Amino acid sequence: VRGREFKVDAGFWEHVADEQSVRQAAVYKNNCENYVGTIKYPVGVIGPLRVNGEHSNREYIVPMATHEAELLASYDRGAKAITEAGGVTARIKRRCMLRAPMFRFRTVAEATDFYRYAESEEVKELLCEAVHEAMDFCTVTHVNVFQTDRKVHISIGVDSSDAATHNLATYAGDIVMQHMSDNYPAKIDEMFIEGGFNAGKRVSIMHTLLGKGHSVVADCVIPYDVVDRVLHTTPYRLQRFQKIHNATNGFIGSISSTAHVANGLAAFFIATGNDPACVAESQAAVTHFDLDAPEGVSDLGRHDLYASITLNSLILSCVGSGTQLPSFHAARSIMGVRSVNELAEVCAAMVLAGELSLFAAIENGEFSHRGRSTPRGG
Repeated sequence: VRGREFKVDAGFWEHVADEQSVRQAAVYKNNCENYVGTIKYPVGVIGPLRVNGEHSNREYIVPMATHEAELLASYDRGAKAITEAGGVTARIKRRCMLRAPMFRFRTVAEATDFYRYAESEEVKELLCEAVHEAMDFCTVTHVNVFQTDRKVHISIGVDSSDAATHNLATYAGDIVMQHMSDNYPAKIDEMFIEGGFNAGKRVSIMHTLLGKGHSVVADCVIPYDVVDRVLHTTPYRLQRFQKIHNATNGFIGSISSTAHVANGLAAFFIATGNDPACVAESQAAVTHFDLDAPEGVSDLGRHDLYASITLNSLILSCVGSGTQLPSFHAARSIMGVRSVNELAEVCAAMVLAGELSLFAAIENGEFSHRGRSTPRGG
């Protein structure tokens, strides 16, 4: 690797720098510096999973990559319950990627003057026009201005269809800095393309509330008999336990009120060529279970189950970066998705399937039993 030497054993040539990895080196080198080979990672599928979205309206076989035994069995059980109930309804509320250039001043007074200037609707419109002029293939979704002591952060949101838009958001942020440098009537002491306000690849209360990437909501109603037969519990017991769990999440200060959203997202991201590091912010979500009363049924013990998931900062793409590498593209083709919006709706449904199954397994005692019986690799 660029003049470096290091020792490897025979397994390296068989499992990392194998014949196919060497043959396709030119493809992988574009995404990985100092390339030496590829890692083989287990991929399985769950489904069929019925999704009733604005961009998805059918059953899907969903690829997931993991080495955690029984994870896919659990998600598959949740998918079975959802599909037998008629599917998940999914909606995308908003879509954008963010960059937040920081402007630093000598004093709070100078920073406040800049904040008031940047916060004006006239200046926000000028910033949007500058970005549109340079990037006519993108849409500016919003411009928000925040002040922290003598620092001002201008958060700009952009949307460019099926790409995750990280690089384009950075370009938009650079345009914002250039416009302010050229047009602000006073001195700006320092400017940085990012001052931490964007909270990239880490959990943020701001993005959990206001959104980043895809903001997706999804829900379903699962009949009593399906909960009983597939999840081995009752709607009343399941929603009661889930609410107890969420209350504890609040007590310990957790931003994400879920059972294990990160598990499903990591497996889905790896299989589809999305950046696993984005799971950090994507998993900030809220799961909610409740009772749904069928017509004419007053007994709480016989009500159906309402289940929903809110994912306000889901970072996904289906073009660009690693999504076009051979194995990721092939795995994603199993679903037959045509757009990133469709991918996001399927992802939300998959996550809800995992929440249903794990909460049920903990509530009915199966989780601890499986933990004792799961084989451990040496």
